[in-house]
Amino acid sequence: MVNPCYQQMFYPQLMKFGERLEAALQHLGWGPSMLSARTGVAVPTISILIKRGSNRTDYKEDLIKGFPPDQISHAWLRDETGAMTDKRTDSNVKARHREDALQDDEIEIAEYNVRFSGGNGNTVIDYELSEESEPATYRLSWLQRLKLNPDKLKRFKVRGDSMEPLLFHGDSVLVNEAENDIKEIIDGKVYAIRYGNELRVKRLFKQLNGSLILRSENSAHIDEEVSAELVHQHITIIGRVRDKSGTGGL
Repeated sequence: MVNPCYQQMFYPQLMKFGERLEAALQHLGWGPSMLSARTGVAVPTISILIKRGSNRTDYKEDLIKGFPPDQISHAWLRDETGAMTDKRTDSNVKARHREDALQDDEIEIAEYNVRFSGGNGNTVIDYELSEESEPATYRLSWLQRLKLNPDKLKRFKVRGDSMEPLLFHGDSVLVNEAENDIKEIIDGKVYAIRYGNELRVKRLFKQLNGSLILRSENSAHIDEEVSAELVHQHITIIGRVRDKSGTGGL
């Protein structure tokens, strides 16, 4: 018989699904109501599951799909495989004193303000270096692993609360301009877009009729479906968001 002390040390018990659910919600700063809004599972059902720390529920897969996979590992939620968060999705901005020289494996990427002029499919996008923000330092090896060309990367500030808790007001996003073809949109990925004369950051979903669904992370903001005609007139894909950094929400 295994000594209980050694059993606890070397054979730790797995967390129950309800416990993992609670840990994931706490990590994101969500309550049961946020998860309910994203899944359709009733708040009392989620609360009871968390309170009892249960492993048994008919809504397990529905609840798992309610979590953004780039922030909470679905494999970990399902059966505690791996870690709760994938460390590769953390910000890859490297801290560096402004007077220090760049190392061989480092590159600076500037932050820009963006302005739009014109309209109806003839919009001109003007980029202006931000005087308020210092360039961010990234590791070239990380960019190469993701096949990102530094010449196609720009950083922008996020405005508003529509993408909370993924992105907060004042956070910065790294945008890959090479991924700007509306025909090549990957459903559910986050993109920086021009919508009219505004810069927006949204999850995009293509529809068979040519329309686009713009989805916010904040459940207080409803989906916007933009018709194919209005997409052509008012939307330009600036690029896909590939990294984030900032202290928004703190």
